[in-house]
Amino acid sequence: MSLPTLGKYLYTVPFVAFGILHFLNTEALAGMVPIPGGSLWVYLTGLCLLAASVSVYTGKHTALAMKLLGLLLLIIVVTIHVPGMLGGGADTWMTPMLHTTGLAGAAFVLAGVHEGS
Repeated sequence: MSLPTLGKYLYTVPFVAFGILHFLNTEALAGMVPIPGGSLWVYLTGLCLLAASVSVYTGKHTALAMKLLGLLLLIIVVTIHVPGMLGGGADTWMTPMLHTTGLAGAAFVLAGVHEGS
């Protein structure tokens, strides 16, 4: 197995875990959603994380899935992490914000690698 192949599979492992955790910890995560219907959005986000991972594992629509994953991650940064920082939680939210931003960037790189595949 080549390093790029191993890398893309390792990249998606956290999204499988996060996707499952969205279903197991729905109520706790719903409290962070800044719009009505928090539980629905948590379930939808978990489903999107799992779907992106499945796309990479199957090789089906990987470029599109990674573009959408990158967009989702940036939406999470803007709607969850930035308000958390501005609300006085910079010590708590800075690391997750930077982490999620980096994951979004990597998703866009993978989308570019798989463009036209």
